[in-house]
Amino acid sequence: MESTGGARPTSTVQELAGAHGKPDVPARYVSRSHHENGQHPTAAPVPVIDIGRLFKQEGAAAADGEEAKLRQALESWGLFLVTNHGVDTSVMDGMMVASREFFRQPPEEKQRYINLIGGERFQLEGYGTDRVSSAEQILDWSDRLYLRVEPEDERSLALWPAHPQTFMNLLHEFTTKCRVVKDGLVQAMARLLGLDDDYIMDQFGEKADTYARFSYYPECPRPELVFGLKPHSDGSVLTVLMVDDTIGGLQILRDGVWFMYQLFLTPC
Repeated sequence: MESTGGARPTSTVQELAGAHGKPDVPARYVSRSHHENGQHPTAAPVPVIDIGRLFKQEGAAAADGEEAKLRQALESWGLFLVTNHGVDTSVMDGMMVASREFFRQPPEEKQRYINLIGGERFQLEGYGTDRVSSAEQILDWSDRLYLRVEPEDERSLALWPAHPQTFMNLLHEFTTKCRVVKDGLVQAMARLLGLDDDYIMDQFGEKADTYARFSYYPECPRPELVFGLKPHSDGSVLTVLMVDDTIGGLQILRDGVWFMYQLFLTPC
């Protein structure tokens, strides 16, 4: 869980954004490949999967039809929007509000959860930036709070924000609700491969890790020069993403072309 970082920035991106009064960003955040690439992502349709139908709540025929849509979504994009998922709107809205309130707190309050041990050694969990490996590394224009939520008995609760006071309970409830969705999706994927429902789940064991990441992207004076989050492939089996419905920016690479997704939170 720990590793030694190198040449870390002295301020969070949120602090940099608040301090800059001129239209410029530090060189360490300028991504030349992004700056030199004039490509503008095109809008892309978002495959939609009805979780209730997929989980056989409306009968076998409806589930079969939804599984066919899931297969198409996985083979064509690897990303899809879920509806009828059972995660209460109040929980999603509450989690979004609580995360915003956390990042609005004074720097000294957020520093209580810093992801640096002794101010130097990087640990995966906590508040700050991603791991910095060298002085030449181009940094993302974002801060994050990263927490292990499963297994429940391995949570580092000292790194879970005490303020806002609703944060801990909301994250626990959100995790519990999302577990039903992600487990059901993995079981459906196993069926698509001709495997038993629990085949993939069994490979994880009883202590599979699940992490929650809260990303904050401060307004940038030169957004064309930076990445909020650089191009990457998630290292997880499945990512359940809840987006801020007031801010865009989610993109996916397909066949060498970047596509922009316009995702909006929908009722359960």
